[in-house]
Amino acid sequence: MGTLATVLVLSSASLHASWNLLVKRSRDTLAFLFLANLATLVVYALPFAGFLRAHPIPADGWPFVAATSTIHVAYYLCLSAAYTHGALSLAYPIARGTGVALVPLVALPLLREHVSLAGGVGIALVVAGILVMHQEPLRALVRQPLGIAAGQQSAFNLGTFFALLTGFAICGYSLVDKAGVARVHPVVYGYLLMAGMTLGLSPYILTRRRAALRREWTENRVPILVVGVLVLGTYLIILAAMRLTAVSYIVALREVSIVIGAVLGVWVLGEGGGRERIPGAMLILAGVFTIAVMG
Repeated sequence: MGTLATVLVLSSASLHASWNLLVKRSRDTLAFLFLANLATLVVYALPFAGFLRAHPIPADGWPFVAATSTIHVAYYLCLSAAYTHGALSLAYPIARGTGVALVPLVALPLLREHVSLAGGVGIALVVAGILVMHQEPLRALVRQPLGIAAGQQSAFNLGTFFALLTGFAICGYSLVDKAGVARVHPVVYGYLLMAGMTLGLSPYILTRRRAALRREWTENRVPILVVGVLVLGTYLIILAAMRLTAVSYIVALREVSIVIGAVLGVWVLGEGGGRERIPGAMLILAGVFTIAVMG
């Protein structure tokens, strides 16, 4: 893998984890994400128009755009809930790792793809990493079945639950996108899914979260604009890297963001638990790398 491709992928991974940090620091994560989506649509409108003119959308591409937009609505709802109820250093690695680990399992019955021995090992490493991250509450669960001994929370709290659901959503849109970008130019496809997701969230956001929208825009205008640039920008960086090296290496290396997200949560947000969460994130990364490169 060349130096330029490596720099591009690592930059994308760092920026991806960073914009998730900004989301986590907001007061209302869903309102923040919605506003960031609107910023994305404005910032990339002209490039999208240029690509759309050169690469019109074929008729068989629209079902995939609709499907990924719908799944992305669920993804944003679950991601927002994960950050509302849980720590970045837990939710981010679990969501990203689970999403990658589930793809080969779901592809087994749907696409008739097989899971190799290396793929099975990678999935096991992801599961092991999640368990390592939760070793303290798991010990409490062993001491008392309900896991509430000595004021301990249950082993898998709401943050973890929604992070796992986020992983399912990532798996779902990954499978849809694999077929979608084979029909629609990736830049056009990425912009349209952002537009579809924003449209899908609008009825709920505009009727139930207007006050939150105003507050987030007043308090976090600059972070919202930054995330608006990075959400699609990190994807475009990955597209550039794909022109330089094999996709399997890019998929693996970009997930170094799992460890970066855990470190940002522990050190920047002061969430604690670094002795469990960072090693757990590294196990998840090892599992993702195994799946992507050898699975």
